Amino acid sequence: MLRHGWRTGAIVPELETETKVVNTEQYAQSLTWLQALTGLLERMQMHRDPESLKVLQDWQKEREELRAVTKNLFNPQFGSIFRTCHNPTYFSRRLCRFSDLYMASISCLLNYDLSYTFYPRRTPLQHEAPLWMDQLCTGCMKTPFLEEMTHIR
Repeated sequence: MLRHGWRTGAIVPELETETKVVNTEQYAQSLTWLQALTGLLERMQMHRDPESLKVLQDWQKEREELRAVTKNLFNPQFGSIFRTCHNPTYFSRRLCRFSDLYMASISCLLNYDLSYTFYPRRTPLQHEAPLWMDQLCTGCMKTPFLEEMTHIR
């Protein structure tokens, strides 16, 4: 793709397992609460009284436990092949750099017409994305405290 401008697709069989995990209620709840805890920690870290510090420590501990639980939903040893906590893995970055789209199986294309064109989605840069972009997209903004945190950057 980089050298000749070819349009490419990748077959990643592990994607089927990853997709099943991502579509579970447990994963959705864990990820939503993880994002909420992260937002609470970011917002409340300015409070330095002993009671607030205790609450922050509890939240940090809960956040670390939740990160481990979320990772273990994919694979207890390695987690997701696409993400390490909040960041894409090396594999994921290479995959996105060298292929225009990826799928679990070639049969994923069966529902598309032969003349169908896949257009790339715009990936927001860090300074362009709203704080809770992933939750805005999934409709999770009803989580307590998240609505009032959307203006924080």
